[in-house]
Amino acid sequence: MTCLAFFSDNPSRWYDPLVAALSAHDLPLHLHPIGAGGELEAALVGLRPLGFSGALVENAAQQARIPALVGRREPEVEAAGRADALRVQWGSLTAGFLFPEAARRAMEQAGFAGARILWVGPAVPDLASVVRGMRTVHAYASTPTAGEGLLVQLPAPQRGRVVLGPQQAEALGAEVDVVVYAGGPLPMSILQPYHGFFAFAEPPLQDAYLAVEQVVSPDYFRQVYLSRLLAWVADVDLPPDAFALG
Repeated sequence: MTCLAFFSDNPSRWYDPLVAALSAHDLPLHLHPIGAGGELEAALVGLRPLGFSGALVENAAQQARIPALVGRREPEVEAAGRADALRVQWGSLTAGFLFPEAARRAMEQAGFAGARILWVGPAVPDLASVVRGMRTVHAYASTPTAGEGLLVQLPAPQRGRVVLGPQQAEALGAEVDVVVYAGGPLPMSILQPYHGFFAFAEPPLQDAYLAVEQVVSPDYFRQVYLSRLLAWVADVDLPPDAFALG
């Protein structure tokens, strides 16, 4: 039996889908929850001696603390300043951050690779890695400073324009293929029938899903995310639909 530590939120959005997937596929993996209130450094030190082969880290505050506590870090951890997974390799811990890979994979599976994007809402961790391979990224923001702060994280050839109001965003809609929603206001006039729609967060109006041609919902992204986390930590490659969400 392989044991994985699980640094969870309370309540957790990951635990039940993970346990159900492991049970349904009769996998010899045991997930051991560790609450966010414990001493993180001591828990990390104890992983290898206690026989854990790795860990999944759901709690955002703990994700942000781990890079300073783990000597071996994947490039995505360095870029994002956070880690969502750990594995024991050659007697020591390696920290990984699978969120960007999961986002790219979900975008590619939806046929969004190489798309022109209008990004709505705040940046996500390691934004440059998330949109790697996209043609252009524009930003719909409340202020020029917020929009430029998002775009400056990207390579210069990928940076598009900042639009500040629904009318400007609607006019830009003819130049983009995909609207990516990460939170905040979402004027429905932005969305066009020929758009793809990738949602990291639930949109204010469910009608957003009906206004576009193709949708990647937050639930589907979370399924892809859990799939990639488990593959990296435990070398178990389950399809996204193995993770049933309530």
